[in-house]
Amino acid sequence: MSSEQPVPVDSSSREPATVRVAMWSARHRWPVVGLWFAATIGLFVASLAMGGIDAGDANGDPNDRQLEATEAYDVFNAGGTNDPYEQLLVVIDGGPGATSDPSFKAAVGDLVRDLRDSQVEIEGTATPTFDELLNPFEVPPEAGLISADGTTVRLVTRIPGDDERVQALLEPVLPIVDATRAAHPELTIHVVSSTFINDDINELISTGLDDSLKLTLPLTFIILLFAFGAIVASVVPLVLAVTALLAAFGILGIYSQTVGPVSPNATQLIVLIGLAVAVDYSLFMITRFRVERRNGRDRGKAIEVSSSTAGRAVFFSGLAVMISLAGLVTLGVSLFTSMAIGTISVVLVSVIGSLTFLPATLSILGDRVKLGRPSTWLPRLVSALPLGPVSRWGRWAMAWLDRRSDRQEGSGFWGGLVTAVMARPIPLTVLSAAVLLALASPVLHLRTGITDITAFPDSIDGVAGVKLLDEKWPEGSELQLAVVVTRADKPETQAAIERLKVEGLKIEGLHEPIEVTPSRDGQAALISFTMAGGQNDEANRNLARQVRSELNPSVFGGLADVRTYVTGGAAYSVDVTQVYADGIPTIFLFVLGLSFLLMLVAFHSIVIPIKAILLNLLSTGAAYGILVLVFQDGWLAEPLGITPSGVIESWVPLFIFTILFGLSMDYHLFILTRIKEARDRGLESRAAVARGISVTSGTITSAASIMVVVFAVFVTLKFVFIQQLGLGLAVAVFIDATVIRSLLLPASMTLLGDWNWWMPRFLDWLPRVTIEGDPDEPVEAPNLAY
Repeated sequence: MSSEQPVPVDSSSREPATVRVAMWSARHRWPVVGLWFAATIGLFVASLAMGGIDAGDANGDPNDRQLEATEAYDVFNAGGTNDPYEQLLVVIDGGPGATSDPSFKAAVGDLVRDLRDSQVEIEGTATPTFDELLNPFEVPPEAGLISADGTTVRLVTRIPGDDERVQALLEPVLPIVDATRAAHPELTIHVVSSTFINDDINELISTGLDDSLKLTLPLTFIILLFAFGAIVASVVPLVLAVTALLAAFGILGIYSQTVGPVSPNATQLIVLIGLAVAVDYSLFMITRFRVERRNGRDRGKAIEVSSSTAGRAVFFSGLAVMISLAGLVTLGVSLFTSMAIGTISVVLVSVIGSLTFLPATLSILGDRVKLGRPSTWLPRLVSALPLGPVSRWGRWAMAWLDRRSDRQEGSGFWGGLVTAVMARPIPLTVLSAAVLLALASPVLHLRTGITDITAFPDSIDGVAGVKLLDEKWPEGSELQLAVVVTRADKPETQAAIERLKVEGLKIEGLHEPIEVTPSRDGQAALISFTMAGGQNDEANRNLARQVRSELNPSVFGGLADVRTYVTGGAAYSVDVTQVYADGIPTIFLFVLGLSFLLMLVAFHSIVIPIKAILLNLLSTGAAYGILVLVFQDGWLAEPLGITPSGVIESWVPLFIFTILFGLSMDYHLFILTRIKEARDRGLESRAAVARGISVTSGTITSAASIMVVVFAVFVTLKFVFIQQLGLGLAVAVFIDATVIRSLLLPASMTLLGDWNWWMPRFLDWLPRVTIEGDPDEPVEAPNLAY
């Protein structure tokens, strides 16, 4: 064990604040580590004490903007809300000819009777679950309770009361239905209830989150073991990641209890982003520390150099990620803001941990960070197991890991690749850009929409029920287009409503039954038509637009002071997708503008930020194109276990842009700091590019591998929007770390040469805020054989 002092006691006053924080943490290593665990775990415990994370309704409206589709209900309820209720449907499929089979009719009758007789004691009174429940075989066929193909019936009823009362009244429903399923296994029975569906979705999110962690943590550890060649060095990043996740969950929980409910998807996004960035930042720091130790620096100096180079790069990279994510707040959507709050929190905690917890931990461990090298334990394990030929592979892998962990920076495959690319910059720039543009081309027919209930997996009983309803009642059963009309108590308005019903049915796509529901005070009315298909179907969206722009003005245009509002699934889809379409310019300008300024100041070059933005836009465009190919066009959907949705979730492109742009800046800043560090130490531009890219490529490959694994695991979760995020980010990071960083970046920087660092004279007044620490020794130029 080394007897050297962990850090020097004094620090130069010229060191940046981030380095001074890191060095202070290294000197006070044990208190800092203790405080880190106390703070991160304490935040999580505090949020649990306050009630945990208050997630919004998984089926609820994620948009609190004043849209026409939502304003319609505000107007309708302005005179007081009608008595609340929840609709419940039971769908029973008996196969061909079932509705004429006496045994099927008897089974349906028994289920109807049992449901009618169900009661729950509320406030000491036995209360029936349903006000009314009709037997499909005891009502006229016009009621539409029997499918046209004679295979299926549906029970349609309402449960009166608010959410709490409905929850209580629903208690006997599932046991009754389960008993019928057990008695008649030949029947397919589904219960469609928003309460049940919401409970099932939240449970699926929770179990999916647990399953994703069980898969990503071991895979991440394996990648880290290959990157570091030591168990201790591989465990430290996971400790930072887990504590950062706990702290972020705590912050989100406190936010949800003090500000308002958060998106039910926010926790998944925290894991998605947090695990990736926390491990990446640790990888950068620990790799640089080990390099400095290998170069002969004592422990304290190695921590100082790591903090002033990789640590500063982590700080600015984290700042870039948080700036990108902050762009989401400009949409003004509260649940969307909550997703931004959660992801920004986990990035912020990861950055703080990289500048405090990691230096303190490295100060404690020193060279013991290399403990657990495969050569010390794998031989005994391999020899103890009857692995046969596999043992030879194990010994080879062990030797390869040992050689890799001791290899000098910039050597090996990546050094050779960078040299080869820089020897042929023009053809590789053209070829790489052409490939990325080809991948991005499908974005020209990108269609965004809203994930409806059918985007959730069929393992949710209510989802399977909705799909069966859509199949058996193709004219429509659940999807409605509704018109809210004011001054509905006036005779002339009532006459116009009758005309609306007649004229509406003349429009292809609007069907009966038509329901007219008066508001509580009678001054407004809601007229609903039935629609076939889904809310994202372009035909249904056009129907909503047509009713708004043509039908309503022709019917109510001559009535003074009468206002109409179109709502329903398709109308809501039109409004929400427009919100995000309108938000694109603002978010792009916000993210690109602040990222440009950050890199302009950091590198004192106008070329570097412009080129970085263009390269990041190329990888983002390629990710969008692949999303369209898979989720809209169905390419490779089946092998990936994906059900094509026909649309991309309306907020996913913006979220991918903000996350990917931040993460891409992470890699870009890490590479550029090493290039600028080499250039500031005396290398000419071409040699500095070769040096900076070659010495960082291995680390970035490991970091990108971790991100790809984390994001790809989310493709296995059966939520379409999470799959879209996972696939889009996994593909984009892969492209970013290969085509962009290994081909386009070195090729373009070779072509530009010293112009990479050009700064117009009129911008010389900008402050020089460097990312990397001041050099204290020259570096050796790589061998550029071209």
